[in-house]
Amino acid sequence: MRRQVSGSWREQMVAAPFLAPALVFLVVFLLAPTALSVFWGGTDKSLTTSQWHWTGLANLREAVGDSQVATATRNTLLIVMISVPVSIAIGLGLAILTGRITRGRAIIRLLLFLPVTANLVAMSVVFQYVFSPDPTGLANTILSAFGAGPVDWLGDRLAALVVVGLVGLWRLTSLVFVLYLAGLTSIPSSVDEAAEVDGIRGWVRFRRITWPLLAPTTVFAAVVGAVLSLQTFETVAVLTQGGPNGASETLVYRIYKIGFQPSFRVGYANLLSTLLIIVAVLLGILGSLGGRRFGRTREAT
Repeated sequence: MRRQVSGSWREQMVAAPFLAPALVFLVVFLLAPTALSVFWGGTDKSLTTSQWHWTGLANLREAVGDSQVATATRNTLLIVMISVPVSIAIGLGLAILTGRITRGRAIIRLLLFLPVTANLVAMSVVFQYVFSPDPTGLANTILSAFGAGPVDWLGDRLAALVVVGLVGLWRLTSLVFVLYLAGLTSIPSSVDEAAEVDGIRGWVRFRRITWPLLAPTTVFAAVVGAVLSLQTFETVAVLTQGGPNGASETLVYRIYKIGFQPSFRVGYANLLSTLLIIVAVLLGILGSLGGRRFGRTREAT
């Protein structure tokens, strides 16, 4: 027993110099900024003055009663609740369809994967043309073909939020498609062969075999999609700047405005950032627990 402990201690001492750079990087660029952000969240610090005071829960009480934060939170949750299930449904459907295509499968998969790799700021500029309020904009041109009048996509309260959600859904669906593609390829071929022998086909096979086996992938896709949707920022910054009158603001964009607009209230912004991080971490924990549970169920089957 002593020899084992001594050997383990020696191995740790040998490994310590190799782990040190990674640990220093972790502390300097992750743990320390996170702790500092939590600390500043309890102060009235502003970039416009060097003086600051500890205010405790004052920022939290303000956040609870802040109507603009409430609107941004509602918009963000709305984007999450719509984008995640819709992207899962479309992404899974595309993954199944491309699996059945024999000719040009690689090209189709590449085209469906491209939105994940695209620069979201650059693509937001493209979507700015697509949803231009001009009658010559692509979306309005399509509407005019069906006899509908032009829509002020980026100036109308509801339409602006819909556009932000659609751009996020466009990219998220591509990511979910890739995840389900990997999930489908991980299902053993023996399972499909056994189902074919038993005469289980079509919707019944999907509902009883494919969908349960894809449960870990679904949980992972839902968690990743929710966390990414919570971070919606670039599309709002480029397309609508939160307008009109904050109707399309998301929580991250609201935090940006609080911390980097004329008031520069970084203390209040840090408090909101900390709350958002807590929500994202909780989603990750729930997803991890759900993934393990479904993973054990899959192994058992």
